This record gives sequence, structure tokens and C-alpha cells, in this order.
Amino acid sequence: MKKLVVIAFALVLTSCNQTKIGYIDVEDLMKDYEATKVLEESLKAKQETMAKELDSLGAPFQQKVQEYYQNAERMSASKRAKTEQALQQEQQILQAKQQEAAQSLQKENQEQSEIITKRVDSFVADYAKLNGYKLILGTTGQGTVMYGDDALNVTQDLLDILNEEFSKE
Repeated sequence: MKKLVVIAFALVLTSCNQTKIGYIDVEDLMKDYEATKVLEESLKAKQETMAKELDSLGAPFQQKVQEYYQNAERMSASKRAKTEQALQQEQQILQAKQQEAAQSLQKENQEQSEIITKRVDSFVADYAKLNGYKLILGTTGQGTVMYGDDALNVTQDLLDILNEEFSKE
């Protein structure tokens, strides 16, 4: 009877070992994924363009501020107050434009990152099914997977395929 229990237990353990498991270092995958790199370059270019536009708006304002300080002592009190109010309004408009530009970039980054994440998630699911994985875990270097044998790390396989597909687009 003991032999039968031991054999049954061994069969259960053997069948458990048939479960194919892998993990992905999500941080590395996203860092090296070409779609992420293209997004970062695109956002950087847009940020530089917006910065130039804002600088072109800010330069005349700075000139007005300098002129004000140079001429403030010769101005009447009412003229000084009027000029200060106009400069404050212009500064508020410039700050609003800067904030709008930053929010626009942040929104675009978030939307595009979500698209990339959904694409990767969908691809991982397809990859797992195609390759017989029952479970693929994600780690970010902070300990989601405290330890994983390198043989279970499928990050590079997925990255190679994702980049190849992205290059075809």
C-alpha cells in the first residue's frame, strides 16, 4: 500500500513538472523594444519643437521685462502699475501655454504607452499559447519574481520577435 501511495505521489509530482512556466523582465523588454524607443524619440522631438515655440514666445516677453526695469524709475506710478499688470497677464498666458504643452506631451505619452503595453500583453498571451506555456510571470527588477532560473527567462525571445514584427510595420 505504501508503494502505491509513493508511486501516485511521484506521478502527481511528475505531472506538475510538465507545467511550462517562464518569466519576462518587463523593464528590459520595454527598454529594448523598438516601439518604445520610437515613441521616446518622437516625444523628445515634439518636446524640443514645443520648447522652441515657447522660447520664441518667451523672448519678447523677457525683452519687455528688461525694458520695464530699465524705464521703471522714470515712469509715473500709474504707468508702472499698468505696465506691471500687463506683464503679469502676459506671464500668466505664457505659463498657461507651458502647462498646456506639458500636459499634451504627458497625455500623448500615456496614450501611446498604453497602446504599446496592450500590444505586448496580447503578444505575450499568443506567445505563451503557441509555445505551450501555462504561466508567464512579469518582473520589474523590484522582486515580483524573487528568483527565476535563466532558462525560464523568455524576455529576449519575446523581444526579438516583437522587434522583428515592429520593423515590418
